[in-house]
Amino acid sequence: MIDLDTDKVILAKSVRRKRFILGKSVALERVDVAVMDDGSVRVITERRADYWDGRAPLFVCFKARKTADGENFDQTVQRIREYEAQYTTAELPELV
Repeated sequence: MIDLDTDKVILAKSVRRKRFILGKSVALERVDVAVMDDGSVRVITERRADYWDGRAPLFVCFKARKTADGENFDQTVQRIREYEAQYTTAELPELV
């Protein structure tokens, strides 16, 4: 997978993940928060296949949020929970 901020290949693997299904969103299908084995916390958003009248392909975006920057997994999950509340139709149990 490629980090869109740096264009580098991501080799780290997810060790914890929380998924939000955004059935009420026009643009996004889901948002995941993941802790990677390198210690970073990433927010992964997946766009709907039909977003932008079908011209945009399925798109996965990785945004690195280092735990050293003061935001950990639980804080990121809470932020996404609040930010996407109006669009969330399902919050899946944490995956390990």
